[in-house]
Amino acid sequence: MKKIIGIDLGFGFCKVFSDNGIHIFPSVIGPCDEAALKVSGLKNPAFEHETVFLDNRRYLIGESAVKYADRVYLAREKDWMETSTYRCLLYHSLRLAGVYSNTHGPENIVITTGLPVSHYRSCRVKLVDLIKKMVHPDLSVKVTLQPLGSYFDFFLDDNGVVRDKELISGRIGIIDIGFYTTDYVTVEDLDLVRNLLDTSEGGMSSVYQDIARDIYSGYGVKKEVYEVEKVLRDGYVKVYGEKKEVADLVRPRLDSFAREIESTARVLWKDGAAIDRILITGGGAEALKSYLDFYKHTAFVPESQIANVRGYVKFAGSLRRHD
Repeated sequence: MKKIIGIDLGFGFCKVFSDNGIHIFPSVIGPCDEAALKVSGLKNPAFEHETVFLDNRRYLIGESAVKYADRVYLAREKDWMETSTYRCLLYHSLRLAGVYSNTHGPENIVITTGLPVSHYRSCRVKLVDLIKKMVHPDLSVKVTLQPLGSYFDFFLDDNGVVRDKELISGRIGIIDIGFYTTDYVTVEDLDLVRNLLDTSEGGMSSVYQDIARDIYSGYGVKKEVYEVEKVLRDGYVKVYGEKKEVADLVRPRLDSFAREIESTARVLWKDGAAIDRILITGGGAEALKSYLDFYKHTAFVPESQIANVRGYVKFAGSLRRHD
């Protein structure tokens, strides 16, 4: 039986879904100083589990980079897969999925992943070549549009079987709220409706930047953009050891961003009457759930942060059933 691995290298967080479990970590790397990882003379476990050796340099990955690196690298540009950051994150994701410890050979591994709508055409072949170069030239690699991962997750069960045959043949709108972009995709009879696609620059990162500034202005505490997601999840920031709630700071920022999303959606789909169902997904969906109520037939994809990567695996499983 083939090992199917889903990987979503987002600008904010990387998600890995395989029989090795689900892994989520910040899309951040930093130079590794081994001395900084020693506590009481003992080597920190992060040195073994969250480091990558690339181009004769060792890098910290994810949470370890946030905690221990004296500086961090984030990739924000369109061609970010050309960077060391992207390659480090990809290598670590493959390692977490057990690719390099697999003893069955590349013919028994399928890697599935996705790209933002605006990057798909220019980057798909590059991504396939990069993954094959890292693993094996005979590896099976499938790349789709990122938002379609949530589409597959919503409509397919864990065995790749369609849950609702009538609805899946209809016209479905998808809003994928990512870190740097928000994608709008329309699917009908399993095909993209080309004139009903859009991408807005400025995803949750723009909201996080505003909230980080508000926190600094209100409490004098500096938070990096990639740290604000945890602040929203916790609902507070610590100031002199005391928890300070941030709801009053967060609410207007989320509401403003939700209105931007609504504006773009209404340009694309008008009042939504011609759309059978609108799916909302992505890392920002949960935070915005109570703000995005402008369409009455909206469905929030469960566990939206991992919906795309989970859908990639279901998609590959569905293809395998028809081989």
